[in-house]
Amino acid sequence: MKKITFLSVAVAVASQLNGQFIQLVNHVGALSSDASQDWTKGWAEWNPKQASYGIATETTTLNDASGIKNITGTVTLDASKVYLLTSTCVVRSGGKLIIPAGTVIRGAADLTATPKLYATLVVERGGMIEVNGTTSSPVVMTSNKAAGSRDRGDWGGLVLCGKAVNNQSVDAQLEGFNNVAVDNTLGKFGGTDDADNSGVVKYVRIEFAGLAFEPNKEVNSLTMGSVGSKTEIEGVQCSFGNDDGFEWFGGTVNCKKLISYKITDDDFDTDFGYRGAVQFGIAVRDTAYFDLSWNAPSGASTSETFESDNDAAGSGKLPLTSAVFSNITCVGPVPLDKTYNDLTTTQKGAFRRGARIRRNSRLSIVNSVFMGYRNFIMFDGDSVLIASGVKSSTFSETSNVLRNNFIANTSAAAAAGVTNTGLVEVDSKNTPAAMDAWLRDAKNSNKIDDVNYASGAILVDPKNATAPDFRPVAASKINTLANYDAAIFTKYGKFSSVNTVGNVVVTNAYPVPATDNVNVELYAVASENVAVSISDISGKVVKSLGNQSLVAGGNMITASVSDLNNGLYFLNVVSNGSKTTYRFTVAK
Repeated sequence: MKKITFLSVAVAVASQLNGQFIQLVNHVGALSSDASQDWTKGWAEWNPKQASYGIATETTTLNDASGIKNITGTVTLDASKVYLLTSTCVVRSGGKLIIPAGTVIRGAADLTATPKLYATLVVERGGMIEVNGTTSSPVVMTSNKAAGSRDRGDWGGLVLCGKAVNNQSVDAQLEGFNNVAVDNTLGKFGGTDDADNSGVVKYVRIEFAGLAFEPNKEVNSLTMGSVGSKTEIEGVQCSFGNDDGFEWFGGTVNCKKLISYKITDDDFDTDFGYRGAVQFGIAVRDTAYFDLSWNAPSGASTSETFESDNDAAGSGKLPLTSAVFSNITCVGPVPLDKTYNDLTTTQKGAFRRGARIRRNSRLSIVNSVFMGYRNFIMFDGDSVLIASGVKSSTFSETSNVLRNNFIANTSAAAAAGVTNTGLVEVDSKNTPAAMDAWLRDAKNSNKIDDVNYASGAILVDPKNATAPDFRPVAASKINTLANYDAAIFTKYGKFSSVNTVGNVVVTNAYPVPATDNVNVELYAVASENVAVSISDISGKVVKSLGNQSLVAGGNMITASVSDLNNGLYFLNVVSNGSKTTYRFTVAK
């Protein structure tokens, strides 16, 4: 039997869709110690409940008496005005909404009105939005209530729908929108264009969003359905939202400088084949805000920083959810100078871990900081450990990359399926000790430290209510770069979030040692033939698999390597003159 080992993720030698999105930085977490490099300064707001906003006086631009406002041409707002949003305002295909720096939009939902007022801003497929905030003059989307009385779910949120590929349908629909009374066709997303462009969203605060369209079906603060890679998203703060801060349903959009602040449910939620990259993010939990359905009979909906699914069924539908998050600072719910055991019984049930990877997701988290949780991560779903290591139907050592992370545990609380270090939680099918050992393996360069979770021990002042400081303190072990793998810094400085050759998305490759095969997963926009071959280190083709016929949608190509000698090889996939290469070794 051959032992087949992949040495790296796919390296595209041609036709890279998004180029070098992730910036090469030499620090772990969202910020360095250098105060001059603190990208939160000038535009972020940490006490929006008391923030002073002008009275909304412009009431017609974004609203219509019918309950829905359609934008079909170009509408440019005026930063000198404060806008009221009560309707469902929809930027239709061919329409454009331009929001200049400094503009304030105040939302006021009312589901008791006739027609119902959802107060939600939706950009449909083919529509464009330009949110042109700056670090000195951000755009603000917030509640219309007075200071002190604002609350989660005061209005809907911002919804972007694009034409990129997801693993559900080219005409999928976001939850809740099929029952929106004014137009039940809203919220459609999906298509075949991974390079689709929904516009620009830069330096904007989205506060007190998350209206429940119907029970347990809330809008997220920022929802992205199949948003494509040409869309620009940078500098978005979601605060006090009633569901997730950010949720991606498929698509390829890359995002930078995201803040999820005291959100109810999950901070970063990825589903339906999302394959983008996110770099520089901050997530802050508060024990006062969590998903109230966590103990419902229908199943626990706990509040995590990361939650990731391929889909609700945990299927292998392509493309797989395979986003990469780099340089994220995650501050959990445990208060300073406390432990998880100091939380109430309800809080313990609602907050369990920093990340939950489940349902066949391939989420990767690198160069990040976790502190203030009971557990760092949970591997959930159909994940079964096998003898060769911790590879499973949910977890793949090559595609779930968890490296260069600093993890400060605050609890030794043990429970079924939980390591007594607070590092790993798994479902009943797994062995926590095996996952724990894998995360601690030196090759992964994760640093696990039981340092006291106190102000100034790790970060300068992450729990300050009005002026938090998420920079690592000078003496923090976060700053000891020798502890980390420099290759990971370099690798994720050159990351291309979507590996595309011609009209084919190569989503994954993995060995099947029991049968001496290599499987390659591909998603084809349309029916097409691709050429597949294996070459040796000199570039000589040692095995040709000829032309392979692909159907539109998900495909699997299997290459036998049983007749290959030990050594380094490259599996090549060529589509329309573009080639992508997977590097692997074969050993007896």
